[in-house]
Amino acid sequence: VSLNYAQREKENNEEDALRLARINDRFKREGKPLLKKLDDLPKDYQEPDPYLDETVKIALDLAHLEKEKPAEQAAANK
Repeated sequence: VSLNYAQREKENNEEDALRLARINDRFKREGKPLLKKLDDLPKDYQEPDPYLDETVKIALDLAHLEKEKPAEQAAANK
């Protein structure tokens, strides 16, 4: 983080432009209308979280394995 106000302002504007471009790219793929500025973004908008999505998939896989496990143990005990 720069102590120079002009440099910080420039960095912030670049980051905002990059974020807007990424959001618009995502909206375009989803068929949603594009934004002109970040202020147009709904207040309740949450960006996708790939780590959370992957965690959910892992948890579901584990739940399915645990569900099958008792059936396998019962068959092995016979």
